[in-house]
Amino acid sequence: MPPMAAALGTDTDVSNVANYVLSLSGSPHDPAAAEAGKAKFVVCAACHGPDGKGNTAIGSANLTDKIWLHGFGKDAIVAMITNGKTNVMPAQEKRLSAEQIHVLGAYVWSLSQPAAATATAAVK
Repeated sequence: MPPMAAALGTDTDVSNVANYVLSLSGSPHDPAAAEAGKAKFVVCAACHGPDGKGNTAIGSANLTDKIWLHGFGKDAIVAMITNGKTNVMPAQEKRLSAEQIHVLGAYVWSLSQPAAATATAAVK
């Protein structure tokens, strides 16, 4: 997610949008601020959708499901809007053996290839 604060406007606009995002999942929020942030959410809707349910094709989060991967609450959302976030999986080479990495890689690949995994299992 790129930093989006400048596209939203003022610090107050960012805070209002953060409250609106909290409202989408029924989380505690300031209702007046959320209502004020609703119109500015159109900037976020380009990736998160008009209903805030996200877009898996581009990796945008569902904002309605109460799953907070990078912190919960208004301050965490304001920080995300202000700073953005680039997710990178940390290296695992010091935690897993070469064999474990190979097996894990094959497993993850199989999750995206249901037909190939089923065909391979049927041959065995």
